[in-house]
Amino acid sequence: MRVSSGVVERFLAESNLIEGIKEVRAGELEAAQEFLNGEIPSLSELQKFVGVCEPSAVLRDKKGLNVRVGNHFPPPGGPEIKVKLAALLCRVNSDDNYHPYKAHLDYETLHPFTDCNGRSGRILWAWQMVNQPIDKCGLGLGFLHCWYYQSLSHSRR
Repeated sequence: MRVSSGVVERFLAESNLIEGIKEVRAGELEAAQEFLNGEIPSLSELQKFVGVCEPSAVLRDKKGLNVRVGNHFPPPGGPEIKVKLAALLCRVNSDDNYHPYKAHLDYETLHPFTDCNGRSGRILWAWQMVNQPIDKCGLGLGFLHCWYYQSLSHSRR
């Protein structure tokens, strides 16, 4: 499904603002549209998106590429990160019951990159919302609005 550039730009602006970034930077709109309009989200496409948004960020697929996010200690860096991310992407692509809310939580818990995990996790969430519209909000209401309602809905199950 093709997503209009206006919707993508609003989504990116909101996603960036969550990170304290007050603008959509050069190349981000094109990278996001390419990712969202792709048939399936692949590791290479995700890496390409991260490379545009945060050029210094890398996949944590080597030992020692460990990160800490507040009180969260993601799995240590190493080859297993790539394996787990590939499995997550495979599930996103093949399991219609893998809810975008759950996929996003799993992605953020894995924290596969050294940086840009929030933005790349949200673009993956957006891909699911556009291509597997489980919830009615799509991207028109924005990430935070949809996430809020998904969180409430998921907590009531």
